[in-house]
Amino acid sequence: MKGLLSPNGWSISVRIAAWYTSTVLIIVTVFSTLTYVSYHGSLHRDFDEHLNHEHKILTSQIDYGPRGIAFESPNNVRVAPYTTQGIYGTYVRLLDENGAIVFSSPNFQGHDFLPVTLPQQATVKMTSTEWENAPLRLHYWPLIDESQTLHGWLEVSGFEWALHQNTDRLLRTFVLGILLTGLVSLLGGVVLAKRTLNPISQIITTANKIDLSRLDLRIPIRTNVNDELTELSRTLNRLFGRIQESFQRERRFSANAAHEIVTPLATLRAELELALKAKEMPEPARKELANSMDEVDRIEHIVRSLLLLSSAESVADQKFSKVNISKICADQCERFSDRSTVDDLAIHSELSPGMFILGNEKAVITIVDNLLDNALKYSNRGGKIQLSTFAREGNVCISVKDQGIGFSEHDKDHLFDRFYRATSSEVQKRKGSGIGLSIVAATTNAMNGSLEAHSEGLGMGSEFIARFPSI
Repeated sequence: MKGLLSPNGWSISVRIAAWYTSTVLIIVTVFSTLTYVSYHGSLHRDFDEHLNHEHKILTSQIDYGPRGIAFESPNNVRVAPYTTQGIYGTYVRLLDENGAIVFSSPNFQGHDFLPVTLPQQATVKMTSTEWENAPLRLHYWPLIDESQTLHGWLEVSGFEWALHQNTDRLLRTFVLGILLTGLVSLLGGVVLAKRTLNPISQIITTANKIDLSRLDLRIPIRTNVNDELTELSRTLNRLFGRIQESFQRERRFSANAAHEIVTPLATLRAELELALKAKEMPEPARKELANSMDEVDRIEHIVRSLLLLSSAESVADQKFSKVNISKICADQCERFSDRSTVDDLAIHSELSPGMFILGNEKAVITIVDNLLDNALKYSNRGGKIQLSTFAREGNVCISVKDQGIGFSEHDKDHLFDRFYRATSSEVQKRKGSGIGLSIVAATTNAMNGSLEAHSEGLGMGSEFIARFPSI
């Protein structure tokens, strides 16, 4: 779970979508914040300018008389917006130098008392407060005559409710816009990542399909695009081509070398057989020649196995046909019955009828032969071998299960390697070249199948299952 939550555990497409979405959200959020702050400040400045305009009009109508300050014509003050009630009105009060109310506009009637908060010095003061649960903007201007004598204060105020309503609406619009932008950018990021990484997906899919039976597969090239991924596809295709050529050279070399060795081995074998027929030969020399004969047999078996392996790897190049797995297994089970009797082993078969695959009949015979040979070779006397065919998960399966020496987890990773033989004494004391299972694996893969090996451990027997797509 911790790995999934960490960005390092995300796929590249998820990380691209996340970075794209994060970048867009940061840009939109910064833009929205700056716009909101600028708009909010602009509204307040405009409102202050409005109150300043009211102040200029009103101060021109104030009289500095011997009885104190007063409006020259109070009726001129009784016009809108000074008579407008509520949030859209402008509220005016004339205060003496001590803050006592000399005059208040009519729209103060019916409202709670608004406390006076004069500045400590004779300077203009702008402040915001709350009056009757609504935001209020207050401006105080000192009333000073030509002799620089302070006569009082002019207070002009107005509700900022409309300003806050506009900014709140703008804020909600920005929040909704950011959320929608995040959602759209996330979807766009996913689409962008998929379109961008689609060539990589094709590379991965093709690379996973390439095996010994399909070395000719290549990554599709986008002819209308010439970017880094296209160049990567071309590079990998050239690499796959070199691998295919190298493998084909190695296959040809193995086959040619094996063919070249067969003839001198046959000659050597014939000469050894002829020499062994000599009657005057001393017994020590006869024994040495018999040992040499055994070595020739072993080398000849390896060479023929190499030829068989080369033939198995070329099965994919041959034409496939409908093959009856059940019949082949029944025939091979009967063919191995004599050998199993000699080795004091019992072969039991459990074959489902009518099991067909698309493949090569000789190749299937090779698979069954080598699996049965392997089971007989590594089983103990008195043991049982089970040959089965069955359908599982859309595949036709051939299973050979024995009660033999089994294998360890370490050996399991190398069972299908060429010439691999486990180091245990039970394996080493039995004849074998370590190439039989390699032939089975190569032949199975060449027919689009797979080979599995199972064992519970040394001395616990083993089971080999060849799977093929059913038809």
